[in-house]
Amino acid sequence: MTTLAAKTSATGGSASTHSHPEVQRILGGIADTLLRTYDDQRADRLWPADYMVFATNPLSVAYGACGTALFLRSRTSAQGSAAALPTEVTSWMLGQPLGTDTYPPGLYLGLAGVAWAFHDLGWDDRGEAAMALLYESPLLYDEPSMFLGVAGWGLASLRFHARTGRQLYLDRAVQAGEELLRTARKDGDTCYWQSPHDGRVHYGYGYGASGMALFLLHLGLVTGDARFRSCAVRALEFDLAHATESSLGLQWQRFQDDIVMYPYWIQGAAGVGSVLLRFHQLLGIDRYGDLARRVADDTFVKYAYNPGLFEGLAGIGEFMLDMYRCSGDQGYWNKACDIAETILWFRVEDDDGTAFPGRWLNRITHDYATGSAGIGMFLSRLVEPRERDFVDL
Repeated sequence: MTTLAAKTSATGGSASTHSHPEVQRILGGIADTLLRTYDDQRADRLWPADYMVFATNPLSVAYGACGTALFLRSRTSAQGSAAALPTEVTSWMLGQPLGTDTYPPGLYLGLAGVAWAFHDLGWDDRGEAAMALLYESPLLYDEPSMFLGVAGWGLASLRFHARTGRQLYLDRAVQAGEELLRTARKDGDTCYWQSPHDGRVHYGYGYGASGMALFLLHLGLVTGDARFRSCAVRALEFDLAHATESSLGLQWQRFQDDIVMYPYWIQGAAGVGSVLLRFHQLLGIDRYGDLARRVADDTFVKYAYNPGLFEGLAGIGEFMLDMYRCSGDQGYWNKACDIAETILWFRVEDDDGTAFPGRWLNRITHDYATGSAGIGMFLSRLVEPRERDFVDL
């Protein structure tokens, strides 16, 4: 069987820009499908999405319109157009009422992610208004994690500081960091946070110490405050200390005493590995680079039952692309291509476009966490490696 990597090499693809026509065709097909399936007459969602959109809100990055719109915007930019979303999409998104009673403050489910997406979509004033609103949330310090809480809106604050230069955002990021320092629990030379919602100690990027570690490291480097950097290292070391080593290599549970090991991004090895790699890049510590390579080699799989970004093949593929961008090792790009090949087996195509099934493979979804938009973001990085949305500053 001829792989995507082999086909790209044969057609003259380079290490910096891989323009395999099949992947480009699929990306175009996803965009075509998104352009014909939005429904601006509904108030509960804009695109078909995972059922969690009805339990959360219609704009979130994970399940709502923001993640999907960012993918669609990226495709119109790649095709050389004015990168404008359809007027109906823009009007629908900007017309959604935002409030602290209906939107939590966090990055992937709440106002921080909406604000980040609005800013990246070119709606700067509305993005800053969403940030101002999240700082008023009564839930601001309710949850420490990257996915739901303090680390996520803290990272968004750093992003806004980098984009606008406004001291307000750095001050707010420092407040987030101080809260994490205050609530961290010590475990020897490491530290961790316990979820106030389920009482569990989680591991990994989305809900565990690795996600908090990445935010704190960025904050420490921006402010020069050694306390944040020290806590970041201790938090990452906590997750490393709780890895499980088996015949399959290094793996992580979702939370303490869980019976399942996950290789994925939001929960599992791909998320921990992605943070390890960034610690290596930002601190220059060889041990973290060596561990990232080991986790990448242990985590790579060509087959899984879920193609999605958060808890599926696309998230593992993103980690392989991270490794490729950092190390220049073509083998990791080849692994990302292998994963992409498997993901393409899941596609649903007709004359009007391309789509992917979401969680449990029982319905088409276009959201960022489980469906076509997140898969599309991975495939876009495959043909043009770049920094990761909502991870890199």
